[in-house]
Amino acid sequence: MGATNCPETPRQKMIGMMYLVYLALLALNVSAMLLNSFVTVSDTMDASNANIQTKVADTYNKFEQFALTNPDKVGEYYEVAKEVRTYSDDLRTFVDSMKYDFIGQLEKKASVDTGTGEKVTIDLMSGDRVDVQVVERIVRKAGVGWMLQSSADAAAQNHFLGGGEFNPSNEELRAVIIRKKIEEYKAKVTEAVKKAGIDSVDFPGLEVEGEEFTLNVHGKNQKGCWERHTFESNIPIADIILLTRITSDVMNAEFDIANNLYKAVNADDFKFDKVAARVIPKSTYIMQGSQFEADIFVAAYDSKAQLKAEVNGAKLVSTDTNGSITWKTGSGGEGVHKYQGNVYVKAANGEDVAYPFSGEYTVGKPAAVVSLTNMNILYVGVENPVSISVPGIPAKDISATISSGTIASVGGGNYTVKLSKLEREVTINVSAKIDNRVQRMGEFKYKTRKIPSPVLKVGNLSSKKVTKEELSNAGKIRATFPEDFVFKVPPLNVKGYTISVGANDKPISGNTINPEAQSIIKQARKGQRVMITDVEVRLPDGRSETLETAFRIK
Repeated sequence: MGATNCPETPRQKMIGMMYLVYLALLALNVSAMLLNSFVTVSDTMDASNANIQTKVADTYNKFEQFALTNPDKVGEYYEVAKEVRTYSDDLRTFVDSMKYDFIGQLEKKASVDTGTGEKVTIDLMSGDRVDVQVVERIVRKAGVGWMLQSSADAAAQNHFLGGGEFNPSNEELRAVIIRKKIEEYKAKVTEAVKKAGIDSVDFPGLEVEGEEFTLNVHGKNQKGCWERHTFESNIPIADIILLTRITSDVMNAEFDIANNLYKAVNADDFKFDKVAARVIPKSTYIMQGSQFEADIFVAAYDSKAQLKAEVNGAKLVSTDTNGSITWKTGSGGEGVHKYQGNVYVKAANGEDVAYPFSGEYTVGKPAAVVSLTNMNILYVGVENPVSISVPGIPAKDISATISSGTIASVGGGNYTVKLSKLEREVTINVSAKIDNRVQRMGEFKYKTRKIPSPVLKVGNLSSKKVTKEELSNAGKIRATFPEDFVFKVPPLNVKGYTISVGANDKPISGNTINPEAQSIIKQARKGQRVMITDVEVRLPDGRSETLETAFRIK
């Protein structure tokens, strides 16, 4: 008898749905609002895990009572169940300790509310080690909303995967240690249940073996290992949720196995004694013209019964057996929209019992964000760096065109714009793929400018009054752009110049103050001007300019 023969429990479905929401949040740019969403998901999953743990404990209590009344029939299965419980507790405790150790090393201190409106700062470290029990008590009481480093770049990846390139053979890396613990747990549990005649066990969410995990590398899907798939490029709050999810998956696996062992001795299946309504929106931020979509479901349900609901007066019925109803409504006008209703569940006496719910969603106008990295104008002949984003839309689903010249994506929402000629203005049009259709997000007009004229530099001379020796030893003659022009432009080529003192001038080849030029400089008298002229350079936008400068001998 295998665990695959057991239908998925309502609690597993709830956790699965919550994790789908978490994955949707990962696809979004991490703003303050979305970080709050991460915190909400983390705290909700912790609360849900506590509920699952209670259900698992109830299962074992009933199993124990059954074993006491019929030890010959139940005893062997109950011993296996206790063995599975020990393995599950060990792995869950280990993963929790890794989570609390990570939080402690990340934060060092915690500022939490004492319950009186005042905050107290608590040290999370004892010397160079994290006081895991202190962190655990704080998280269990206050959640993770107090964390200050929940979005710290690279902190999570360095903690679990180490700095530099990830080495899966390094058994000291935390991600590798976690994977090995999960593999050991699955092997021990699989071996244990064979004693009860169960040949195979499914471990949903705990698949860690092989190199078949999809990674997104520079916009392309590649195959990689579980460690990189799980921990690479995450912010800390995401890894905290991932570790919480692992403990949830362990408890779900334990719950399934305990139920299968219980069923193996012909015990009655369990019934949930509480029902609560849940609403999981696909997104709380939608574009005007699109649709708001949410899944309305209950935590415990009869898969054979048809659910009924009403939302803002609309009557709905379920069309499948997964205990949920899909509600769709037009986006409406811009702003906050509230909804409320009831889910009706048939009680044992045949009557429909109503479970109320309510919520809200925000409708915004289609909008894109375009910012020029260096200036508020576009220059002709150089690569202008531009970043483009649309709130709530991943960079891979955004595209842009320009009315003149070219615009090219360089990844991560960054683009380069290159103009071949001067225009009165150019227009950047931004579109985004939403719900499998392309929608225009807006257009942005910008002025164009020629790149500024270069200036002539002789060595490192900063003053126009110099001695003959300073000028003779100045070195190279260079044509450079003003310091406030921050674009990267290839060096301008100086092929030659003319040096003049009074009526005496001399054409010079090259870009240095060579002996020929030095002989002219020696002829200058105090107070006389030395002119450097006829320096012709070609600019990146195709223009040619002739530069000159002068020095007075002191």
